[in-house]
Formats: sequence, structure tokens, C-alpha cells
Amino acid sequence: MLGATVNLALIGALYLILPFTYAQHHYDEHKTSNIIWCTKSQEEQYKCLNLTQAIERDRALFDDVFLDLTCFMAYSADECIHHIDREKAHITTLDAGDVFTSGRYNSLIPIMQEKLEGGFTEYESVAVVKKGSLQDVFNLRDLRYKRACFPWVGSLAGWIVPIHTLQKEGGMEVVDCNNQVKTAANYFNNSCAVYSLTDKYNPIGDNSDKLCTLCTGKIPGGRCSAADPYYGYDGAFRCLLEAGDVAFLRHSTVSEMLQSAEFKSLSPNNFELLCRGGNRVPITDYRQCSWGKVPADAVVTTSARSFRDRKLYQQFLKRIVELYSEGLRETPNSQQQIGNGGFNSFNDQNRNYPYDQQQFGNGPYDNVNAYNNRNQQNPYDPYDSNPNYRNDRLDSSFTTERNPLDSNSSVLYEKFHVFDSKRYGKTNLLFQDASRSLTAIPQDDQSFTKYLQDSIHYIYGIRECPVPAMTLCVTSDPEFEKCVKMKTALKAQILKPELICKKMHSHINCMQLIQAGKADISVFDAGDVYTGGLNYDLVPFMSEVYNLGEPEYYVVAVAKEEDPDTELTYLKGKYTCHTGINMAAGWTYPMAFLISNGWIRPYGCDSVRAAAEYFTKSCVPGATSSEYNTGVPYDSMCDLCHGTSYRYCRRDASEDYYGHTGAFRCLVEGGGHVAFMKHTTVMESTGGKRKEWWARNALNDDFELLCTDGTRAELQDYRRCNLGKVKANAVVTRGGVNYNETQLNAYINLLTYAQQLYGRKDVDAFSFSMFESPLGHYDLIFQDATRQLQIIPTEQRRYDTYLGGNFMRARRITDCYAGASQLAISSLLLLCLNAIALRLFL
Repeated sequence: MLGATVNLALIGALYLILPFTYAQHHYDEHKTSNIIWCTKSQEEQYKCLNLTQAIERDRALFDDVFLDLTCFMAYSADECIHHIDREKAHITTLDAGDVFTSGRYNSLIPIMQEKLEGGFTEYESVAVVKKGSLQDVFNLRDLRYKRACFPWVGSLAGWIVPIHTLQKEGGMEVVDCNNQVKTAANYFNNSCAVYSLTDKYNPIGDNSDKLCTLCTGKIPGGRCSAADPYYGYDGAFRCLLEAGDVAFLRHSTVSEMLQSAEFKSLSPNNFELLCRGGNRVPITDYRQCSWGKVPADAVVTTSARSFRDRKLYQQFLKRIVELYSEGLRETPNSQQQIGNGGFNSFNDQNRNYPYDQQQFGNGPYDNVNAYNNRNQQNPYDPYDSNPNYRNDRLDSSFTTERNPLDSNSSVLYEKFHVFDSKRYGKTNLLFQDASRSLTAIPQDDQSFTKYLQDSIHYIYGIRECPVPAMTLCVTSDPEFEKCVKMKTALKAQILKPELICKKMHSHINCMQLIQAGKADISVFDAGDVYTGGLNYDLVPFMSEVYNLGEPEYYVVAVAKEEDPDTELTYLKGKYTCHTGINMAAGWTYPMAFLISNGWIRPYGCDSVRAAAEYFTKSCVPGATSSEYNTGVPYDSMCDLCHGTSYRYCRRDASEDYYGHTGAFRCLVEGGGHVAFMKHTTVMESTGGKRKEWWARNALNDDFELLCTDGTRAELQDYRRCNLGKVKANAVVTRGGVNYNETQLNAYINLLTYAQQLYGRKDVDAFSFSMFESPLGHYDLIFQDATRQLQIIPTEQRRYDTYLGGNFMRARRITDCYAGASQLAISSLLLLCLNAIALRLFL
């Protein structure tokens, strides 16, 4: 009995212990044991590899915070951001401007921030000039047409703060709401701003090389890149000495550079700071001459990493700083921010950060780097080929001293310095050389917005646009939904002006709204471009381009291959499918052809009556609407339409048979004998290209083109077999007395950048495409066949000039009221002239 009890007890104990053991094993199995540091240059890679050796030899000093460090070399901050986002690397250090970019577009987060001497966590952005130079500069506006040196486009202290300040106080006009480089190039003379020609800052490829003119990169592809000698804050300082008039730097840059061997012959008195008021002060008075405060650099990782991993990274980096830095020497006023006000990112006593009480320097392991690098060659060290190099450079990032832990005081040990980069031939590698420590960022504050705090206003301020918004008018719920998605997509890229969506119940309403200034743009068929220009002073400024390479398409008549009795020269009694009343391809061109050739009785110029008398049934969306048909409505013009309830025969996307694809669908399933549309429609909808059930079994060979001579042709023969060529759909805005060129250029700019970012068609379900419509819909806002939007030349931005003579003649044949507004104006003018003549005669 006792044995059985013992056995039960043992079994129970095992039952309790085993899950714990398994859980413990599971925990250890998934514990993070390595960290990959992304380096941004060859020199930084060398320093990182030396750090890995130092860590490996001091492994025992890391206790349970040890991580196996691997160095992953990239060639720029953007590359590192890309690799960390895809988890090919884990951490890197970034300038505050790049922290914004990485967080806004790649979901990277800051986990630690560098601290400067005295515990400060901010730099001052300053403008440095050579003493005695620029005698004609008395205020910021006088910097126009000067030669400027920038660290790189996107740096917070060296680009964003200066450009923002000059926009607000220096008379810098915004040339392009979505391209800072164009704005700066228009303001300065030849300058050097690295990255100004990269895709990131030159998305549509039309930037001038003006901001690369002073750059001096000699290697292929190295000019105006991260390999350029004028790259970075040290490079901008070098640019000032050799070529520029003014350099935009951090307040610490000049003193750092003057301490280097290259510039030790120079004195701080050779330079001065240019203040926002136009006055000048010595470089030591940077607090009184600051253009703005910016946060110190940060260590970033992906937000996909767990908080536990981020905590391990923080502890590991903390130990690195304890071991391999001189520590932070606090000043009596170190808890006060430089200057008054501003934004002390992580030194605010009210934040009560858990790591603020521990400085990551002066620790118990400070600089106890007990490894003798003399006896082992570093395969990654470019200077190992010279055995005497280290003895010549003992004032660099490695120093030799006696190991305090070893009783044999004759053995020299070499120490690694994490905040010193002179040994590697460049400055600010891995960390800024001016840094003295790191401070951990609490989990709740690990975001780019909380890290940047007030300085984020500079970043958004530089993107402000003189035209705040652009309202797009649409005519159906599906179009409105697509417009909202487009608005979200544009906002994600911070494109300006802001897109606003407005839905009206017809294109005529949109015309009225744009003329009244309550909307700004809409996308119209050629027929609506005519109406909008004639009656509402609207002007086309951008046009769609399809597969012809020009903003135009062929109007074709399509019939089923199995219906040989239908031919274009005799359609009496047939069922017809049209894109919409007064639309170019579906109405104006086919009706003008039939009437002008005598196939249909014209009834004067009443094309609606002519069609109703000639065709038995049709679907002509909008034919019964008083807005589009000012004559007698004929119900037979809507008999084939498919819309339900109020959507029936509406001239918008709520009617299933509206538009080019709608007319083709009417032919496929609606009983039509012939459909009038643009030449690309059938090929876009057959052969499995559309997933809707009505198009699944449709093949190209099932349909043929009807030619004007009564013959038929294959779909690909549209250049020979067509009813004419018509201008593509166009984007329109206000003209006449309400014309505003600044607004027009802003709209063109926004749509140009939008199509560059969202003009692709092969996108996944989570991406937005301007020129695609969701399943079940087609040609929403833009035609699905659109390949690009093209700017209409200024001399063609009038409806009649854009549409051309052929369209104008066709419209006069089919519309009794074509040119009625002009006739009314002419009649009124004639009456006025007669009255004046009569008064003079009397």
C-alpha cells in the first residue's frame, strides 16, 4: 500500500514537472541569441567586425546579455532600412530624418538614442560660412543663388530644417509640392546635396542635376551618392572649404572636423555661424544662432521584433557602451535642455524613464577589453597589412594599456572605443563620434513620432503645398469608394494637395460644381469634355493614354461571330448597345456615321428620335434623363438596360451596361446585336481576363468588327475597320475667369506622382491601382485600359482644340443644341451692337 502511494506521488510529481521542463526547453529554444548589425559603408563594416572580435574576447563580461553579433554590410541607410524591414538585419543607427522615413514607410522603430556630452539628446542645426565671406548676405533672403553644401537630402539638421526655415523666412517658393529637391534647386545656385537624383527624391525622373554640380565623386556611380567625398556632415564641411558658400551642419561638426588630422591646421576663428536674423556669431555660440533643434541619432529595429527581443538588444548595447566607451561626464546643468524650450526627447524628468537613472558609461566594466590584438591579425582590418600602423595610431579608436586584471603588468592590451572612428579613415561610424552614451527608449515611446516630438513639424512643414486640397467629383457609389481608397493611398505617401472625394448624381452636376469652385476636377468622356467646355468653361489638362501611345482611340462596332445577318450598313430593327447618351464612342460617332450616310433619317438633328425610330430596342444610359436629352424621351432607348430600381438606365457606373465594358456586356448577355465602344474593350474582357460570370466563356474569336463598307474584320484589325478616331477621356478643371494656373499645376503634379506610384496594374489585393477597378465593376474614374496620364499641351487646353474638327462635326450632326451657348452669346452681342448703332443714329 505504501509502495503504491509512493508511486502515485512520483507520477504526480513527474506530471507537474514535465510540462515545466518542456516549457523551459521551449523557451530556451526560441530565445534570441544573435543580432545582425547593418553597416552603411566599408569603413563601418571594418569597425563593426572589430567590435565583434572585442565582444567575443570579452564574452564572459556580458553575462546573460551576450548576443552573437554579425555584421551585414549595405551601402546606404536606405539599404539598411530595406534589409531590416525584411529581417535580413536587426539593427542600425540612423539620423533623425531617416528615422522618420524608416518609421513612416517601413515600420522601423527607435529603441535607443545617443547621448552627447553632458547628457544632451539634441543637436542644433546651424548654417556655417567662412569668416569674412558672403558680404552681400544681410538676411536669409540673400542666400538665394548662393552655393550650398548639404550632408544629404533627407537629413534633419542638414536638409529638412534649413529648407523649412528658408521656405518660411527666406523667400523660398514651393516649386513642386511633392519634390523638395526641385524647390531647393530653384532657390540655390550650383550646390551639392547627395541623393538629389536618386529615385527616392526624383520619382518622376525630371530633377535638375543642379544640386549635384559641386559634388566631386570620381568613382563610377559614386558622384552625388553615399560614396561622394561631400557626403555626410563631414563631407558638407569639406564642400564648404573647397567649393561652397554655406554649409548646413550640426553644431558639433566643425569642432569635430578641426580635431582631425586633416584639418588641424584650421582654427575655429576661420568660420562663423549665419543666424536666422542675418547676423553672425562665433561657432561656439550655436545656442543663440540655432536654426532648430533635432534629436540625436537613434538605434532602430523592426516593429515586428517582440518586446522581449528589443529588451535584449537594449541590454546588449548598454553593455557594449559600458565596456567600450569613456563614459558620460555629466555637467551640473546636464538635466537642462540646451537653450530654452524645445523638445528634449528622452531626458525629461516628467517621463520617468526606467533607464534614465543609469548612464551607459562609467560602468563596472568600463573599457576592460582584455584581449591582445598584437598576437592575432584581424582579417577584416585594412590596416593589418602594416604591422606598425597601430603603433602609429594609438590615439585612435584602439589604445594600448596594461590589463588591470593581470598581475603581469608587462603585457599590453588593446581597447576598442565604440565612439571613436578616426582609426578607419572616416568619422561617425556605427555611432556619432560626439556621442558619449546611449539611453534606452521605453516600449511605449518606441515610435518615430514620439522620438521626433516637435521636430516632426519641420518634416511635415517642408511638404506643405500652396494649394491645400484637390476635390475630385464622381457620379456613383463604386467610384466614390475607389476615390476614398485613392485618397488613403496618396496620404500614405504624403502627396499633396490632399485629395477630397465628392459624389454628385450626374456629370452635369459635377460640371456645375467645378465651375462654382466647390469641386476641382473630374474625369470626362470626350462628349462630356465638349459639354463642360461649351456650357461651363471647363478645360481639359490631362488625358488618358491607351495602347496607341497617343491620347486617342478608335470607335468600333462589334457583333457576334454567330450573327452574320448584322451589318453596319443596315441596322434597322436591331437591338443596339451604347456606352451612354452623347458619349463619343457609344453615341456621337456611330449616330453621325449612320445619319450622314443616309442610313437613318435625321429628323433635323434629333439623334435620339432618329435612333428610336430606327432601332427596335437599345440600351443608351441617360437617354431618358432630362439633363442629357432635352427632347422627347423614348423608353425603347432603355429597354435593354440592366440597372435595378433608380439605377435603371442611369448614365453612371451604377448601371451595369454603362460605359465601354457595359456596352460589351449588353452585347454578351443583354440580347444586343451590335455594340459601339472603343477598340480595346473586347480584348480586355475576353479570354479569361475578366472573372465576372458573364465574361467567363467569352473568347476573342466569338466577336467581329463591323466595317463601314458592310464587311467584317477580326478584332485586331481596328485600324482599318473603325468609325473614326476620337480623343481619350480627359481630366478637366475650371477655365474662363476662374482659371488658376497655380492650382492647375498642383493638380497636374499630384496626378503625375500618383500614377508614378500607383499606375501599375499587376498589384495584389492589398495594394491600390489607379487604372484598375474591383471585381464586378469596370472603368471607375479612369478607364481600365489606361496606361498613363499625359499632360495636354497648354495650347490645346480648350475643349474644341482638344477634341478636334472631326468630333465637332459629328456633334453638330447629332445634337440640335451643339454650339447653342455660343449662338446665344453671338445673338446677344448682335442685339447690343444694334442697340448702340440705333442710339448713335438717333
